[in-house]
Amino acid sequence: MNVNDSPHTNIDVALLSMPKCRRLPNEIISPLQYTNDIVNFDHWDHMFITNCCRSLTLYDFDGPPSTILDLGCGRGLWAIEAARQWQGSTVVGFDIESRQPRLNVLEKSVSRRLRWVQGNLLEQLPFLPGQFDFVRMVRMGLHIPEDEWPSVLAEIARILKPDGVFEVIEEDLLFPCQSPRSHDVTSTSGQSSGSSTQGSLADTVVTATSYHKSVSSLKVKNKNTSLDTFSGPSSTSLSSSSSLSSVLDAQLRHPKPPDPQDHSRLQRAWEEMLDTYFLSPQPLSVLPLYLSLSFSSIRSHPPLQIPLPRNSSDRQQLTSQHSISTVQLDPATLFELRALSAQPAAEADYSSRASVMTAGGERSMSSWACMHLARTVRTIVGCKESIWSAYERLYGEDPTPPVVRTTQQQKSSWCDRTSPTNPLRDYFERDWINWENDMADRTSIRGRMRAELTWCEPVGKPPDWRLWRNSLPQEDACSYREESAEYCRCLRGFVCFKS
Repeated sequence: MNVNDSPHTNIDVALLSMPKCRRLPNEIISPLQYTNDIVNFDHWDHMFITNCCRSLTLYDFDGPPSTILDLGCGRGLWAIEAARQWQGSTVVGFDIESRQPRLNVLEKSVSRRLRWVQGNLLEQLPFLPGQFDFVRMVRMGLHIPEDEWPSVLAEIARILKPDGVFEVIEEDLLFPCQSPRSHDVTSTSGQSSGSSTQGSLADTVVTATSYHKSVSSLKVKNKNTSLDTFSGPSSTSLSSSSSLSSVLDAQLRHPKPPDPQDHSRLQRAWEEMLDTYFLSPQPLSVLPLYLSLSFSSIRSHPPLQIPLPRNSSDRQQLTSQHSISTVQLDPATLFELRALSAQPAAEADYSSRASVMTAGGERSMSSWACMHLARTVRTIVGCKESIWSAYERLYGEDPTPPVVRTTQQQKSSWCDRTSPTNPLRDYFERDWINWENDMADRTSIRGRMRAELTWCEPVGKPPDWRLWRNSLPQEDACSYREESAEYCRCLRGFVCFKS
């Protein structure tokens, strides 16, 4: 495939050959703290993909590959399964950390054909040219800076045999949340629903002593905040300092509490964190180009886009009006592969099989959606401290008055984690617990267990997310809106062939 004929980008390909690596030698790039919870969802992902593919791989091999490499193998679940199913194959699991099970605890028929290798994927791989028939890499977008994708893929091509197969499954690095609703001039919640960069802590209660600091901060910190934070979309018409002062005075006299469902500050911190690590928020949009630099033929399937599940209030309102449609994903067509170069012409029809919209335009929900959301949330929770560092960089100079808590918030567990010496951390923890409760409400695991397994409601105190949802004002709780779907996950696989 000629890169210059690629329909996916107009990037100057000549620039890609220039060294641009911003990482120091041997430096490890990852904001993620790998936990047992993430391991559990890795296992769930493995079951989901193998169920959809009815195989360990997207590509349907004529016979088992003899030499296999699993890059970023984690705990080694896939590598162990490959060694068990393909009894004539030799399997290598490669990862930065030694977290795989000891070989002596596995059956001998598996352990004698399986080995673990530790190393940094971003450095030269410790394997010979043409050593493997099949290389696999899954969800490494949080570990590979955008400027190093070409070199990583070139290394993979180097260690593949001629006619070898490389399979990569990747996803966009989404921060799941509902866009904040539009507000009028008196609102303090920020910009219209399409924005994700409106974050300023000034939408909370500001004390009179911080008034002048707020004005100066707004004038010099255009990157991190905007006049819309105080005055809404019509603030662009303010052309004098007296007008600005009158708007700020009105906000100080009649402050509104922050919207507990507005997670734009955390979303902005997530984006800032990715930018700090030079991680692409949408690797699915850049992978076609980078793959075409090292591989002669590429096949793919339509992106699997999972919509953000509705919150419990929306579900109740929809149930009273009409039933909520549920999409049962068809494993036979979900990951059907076609040549990547032919895909743009037929994308509309071909991708409809993985669509999240019904013919009538209503948002439909995959039966897997809640688990996909829980998987994405757990990944973001693993990046919490890195997100906090970005949050601190973004908002550290903003005025930080005491956080005003409702009665319900005062009972929440996040109050135990607040620091009297760092009010900014109070803001962060408040935003974080609001987001976590919102996401827990949307996953609705309890409701699904009652519906699917007829389990009774556990005796005792309701979960925190339900208390949080019930504490919202009525106008906030009924937040159902007809609008385009927002996603909690966007997943896609590519199968590449070395000439």
